[in-house]
Amino acid sequence: MKSFNIDAILPWELGLVIIIIGILFIIIGVKQSRKLYDDLNKIPITKPTTKILFGSAGCIFGAIQMLPLIKLLN
Repeated sequence: MKSFNIDAILPWELGLVIIIIGILFIIIGVKQSRKLYDDLNKIPITKPTTKILFGSAGCIFGAIQMLPLIKLLN
């Protein structure tokens, strides 16, 4: 079986924090996407899809950082 040659650049503790922040971004983006904005002054600066995109990228990056922890458990 071939490896993807992906290495962690941060400790796994920071990977866990990045995953938690990514999940929070996803939750905030989903909640924001359900709201309807009638007033143009209340439109948020960033779109909910942007928050969902950055949150999912953060979860993937954090999961890559946690790969050494998975190797230790085996």
